[in-house]
Parts: sequence; C-alpha cells; structure tokens
Amino acid sequence: MTPTPPSSTASLASKSTPSISASDAVLHIESATSIAAPCQDVWDVLIDTSTWPSWNTFVPRVTIREQPGSDSQSTPDALSPKLQMGTKMTFHVHMDPSSDSEQDVGLVVTEFEPPSANPPKPGRIIWASDLTAKGSMPAFLLTAERVHEVEEFDVQGEDGQTKRVTEVRNWEAQVGYLVI
Repeated sequence: MTPTPPSSTASLASKSTPSISASDAVLHIESATSIAAPCQDVWDVLIDTSTWPSWNTFVPRVTIREQPGSDSQSTPDALSPKLQMGTKMTFHVHMDPSSDSEQDVGLVVTEFEPPSANPPKPGRIIWASDLTAKGSMPAFLLTAERVHEVEEFDVQGEDGQTKRVTEVRNWEAQVGYLVI
C-alpha cells in the first residue's frame, strides 16, 4: 500500500500541541499543502529564516535573538538564521498583507526533529510563546504553540505515474483572554 497525504486538514483541527490540548484551545489554526520537492529540501527552507522573505508573506522577517551555544554578547546579525532547538526569535508578523505595519511576536523553538530518510521519519519543529521575550504578554492573556511537520509521500499523478511529494502540515493552538 502506498501512503498518500491526507486530502484535507480536518484531522489537524482536533490535534493538540504538546502544551495545549485541543479541547482547551480557544483558537485553533491549521493548514496542509503538498510540495513537489524532497522532504530535506523543504525542511532546509523551513528552518532557514533568511529564506522566508521569498515565500512567507505573513512572517517575511525574523530576528534571531538567541541561539543555543552562542556568545550572550552576539548581535542578532551575527547569529545564524537557522532554527534549532532552543532558538529564541521575534517574528515580525504582517497581520494585514495590504499594510506595512508589523506586530512583533517573541517565540522559542521547543522541539526540533529533522526528517530522516532511513528509517523514514517526518521532520517536526515546534515553537511557542517566549514569555521571557521583551514585551511578551503574560501567559494567562495569550499563549500560542505551533507544530510543523514535513513528510515525504508517494502519490499517483494524473498521468498515472508515481511521484514523491512532501506534505507540510501545521497547526497552532492558542489560549488566554486575548485570543480572538
């Protein structure tokens, strides 16, 4: 039997994140898409925030505030743009694509598992609200956690040929009084 990606994101809406159960989430956001590229290539682009301006209109800019093992005196420009376990970052979010205004959101990578071809294993990265970030809100007002998974599948094309695609799945759960 050949695995195929899910045909909809309906199953993601019921998924919990590690810290927020689906039943406790006030807001749940999810999406999934298939990309005609190897899983490792998709993963490499996802974790390299310097590539985001070319594909991510919602978060086109990320400031890495701290990388594990880096000198505490390092400036953001001197830090690697690649996400890893423990990376502390600020997303400069464009809530309204027609506006130039940004909303800064402090986050930290809480789980980092690169994909593996042998044995086959999906990649998974999770980031969550960084309550230590300057300007962060107290947890009772707003806490968010987002899960990204990348996994390669064989799918049958319209021409009947089997091809490899990478499915990118993500879901976010939010809790707190300020969740809209």
